[in-house]
Amino acid sequence: MVTSETKYETHEHDVLIIGAGGAGLRAAIEALAAGARVAVVSKSLLGKAHTVMAEGGIAAAMANVDKADSWKTHFRDTMRGGKLVNNWRMAQIHAQESPERVLELEQWGALFDRTSTATSCSGPSATYLQTAVPRSATAPAWR
Repeated sequence: MVTSETKYETHEHDVLIIGAGGAGLRAAIEALAAGARVAVVSKSLLGKAHTVMAEGGIAAAMANVDKADSWKTHFRDTMRGGKLVNNWRMAQIHAQESPERVLELEQWGALFDRTSTATSCSGPSATYLQTAVPRSATAPAWR
């Protein structure tokens, strides 16, 4: 029961992000970099979001295992996987920028499986015909 005596704690932020998965945390990083005061609200514990519990990889055309792997191939596979109802421009941006985001995640400390030549090790995915998926070094699906 709320009465006039009930006290509330108030926090002031410029940006409120709902969800602490990969996209939410990436948005928080970008907003903080722009100087915003950011709050992240999640229904689960930090680190237990779907991003961490997923297949164990990130769809990105790294082109380090198969030279036929390119952003155009990734774009094609993404559009086919979405039955061509995807927002094509968003799918294109994702396909073009995802390799850079994987490298960025590595710079921030994310661990991916490596080959003997120290390049990110990518494996096949059920969703993509050609695009390999850089696998998390802790991914249970890869083991």
